[in-house]
Amino acid sequence: MTHGKYAPAVKRIVSLALAVIICVGSVIFSGGDSVKAASDLTDATVQKYEEQLEALAAKQKEIQNQLASLRNQQASWQQEKAAIDSYLNTTERKMEAAEILFGELQAQIDVTRAEIEAVRHEYNSSYQYFLDYVALSYEDADVSYLSLILGAESLSDFLSRVDQVSSILDYKKTVIEKLDATRVDLEAREAQLNAKLQIQSDTIAQLQLDRAAYQKEADAAIARLAVLEQNESVALANLRANQAEEEKLDKELEAYLVELQRKNQLQLQAGEWMWPIPMSAQQYCSSVYGWRKLWGAWDFHRGWDIACWLGTDIMASKAGTVVISTFHNSYGNYVVIDHGGGISTVYAHASKLLVAVGDKVERGQVIAKVGTTGSSTGYHLHFEFRKNGKYTDPFEFIPKPPISVGASRYNKW
Repeated sequence: MTHGKYAPAVKRIVSLALAVIICVGSVIFSGGDSVKAASDLTDATVQKYEEQLEALAAKQKEIQNQLASLRNQQASWQQEKAAIDSYLNTTERKMEAAEILFGELQAQIDVTRAEIEAVRHEYNSSYQYFLDYVALSYEDADVSYLSLILGAESLSDFLSRVDQVSSILDYKKTVIEKLDATRVDLEAREAQLNAKLQIQSDTIAQLQLDRAAYQKEADAAIARLAVLEQNESVALANLRANQAEEEKLDKELEAYLVELQRKNQLQLQAGEWMWPIPMSAQQYCSSVYGWRKLWGAWDFHRGWDIACWLGTDIMASKAGTVVISTFHNSYGNYVVIDHGGGISTVYAHASKLLVAVGDKVERGQVIAKVGTTGSSTGYHLHFEFRKNGKYTDPFEFIPKPPISVGASRYNKW
């Protein structure tokens, strides 16, 4: 029990000490386990995508070696283009993984910054409480540990005062240790934040390199095909091989779509058909539906070719269900949407597919990105309609292209 003139001062000290204990305790012990568990989970996600990026980088290198070998052997254009498409698809997957990793890191960085700010605020508050406590204990010159002890009225009072002083000194030491531990924790969190920022910076740099590599390889494929076209016998061989691929795919598509319609008996989606490329994008029809002359030989074109920049959005022409989303040697990366009533649309040569089989898509939804995969002579979308499985004139559905019909590289329309 505290007696005499020291009672108010000691009470103030004890009250302030309790406040500091509560405040410091909240800094050191609040939510530690849950924060660690969340951190472990997100770190595992980051590691998963880092490993995926490493594996894809190794795959890129392997395909580049295959390409170099094929070019040295003067292999057929079909073999070389298949290797190029494999490289482009691998690079696209790597870019997707990098974008996901970037987003994951950004989310972690935001959380870590918030945690650092919260801990720093609590630390500063606790430190200030402690300073106030120390100042209060010395603010009255008459109140000191020595005077508290020597002012004892009895032996029991003396022992009680000695115990009280000892407790205060122990408490000071504990608070200092906890404050120091919090400071160390803050430094560790800041180091973790800086490490994540560095990974994010490296990821952005690699993503930019991959985009440049993608563009370079795709441009090289187009340029190489232009050189091959100068040799008519090589060009005709390429055309025949491609026609055989397309004939085979055409029969498979027809049978598949007819079977789907028989099973599902879906009604045609309501509403008007829309142009599959945003009108804001620079574009033109490089080849329309019907017969065209390629390298002196006639070839039937099953849809429209819409020339535009690499990466331009490809949109669903009407609502429907994705029934195919895959790669084919001739059509490259392509999507088929069933709109009901036996009507389907095909979107081919994409650089990137954004939908999967079974997805329900809305009119105008972005389903892919323009590319030059498969049998392609430049960046464009091959867009066609299928009626009861058979290819049909798109003019039946979209009466007139809302853009100019440019000069085809093979024939003037």
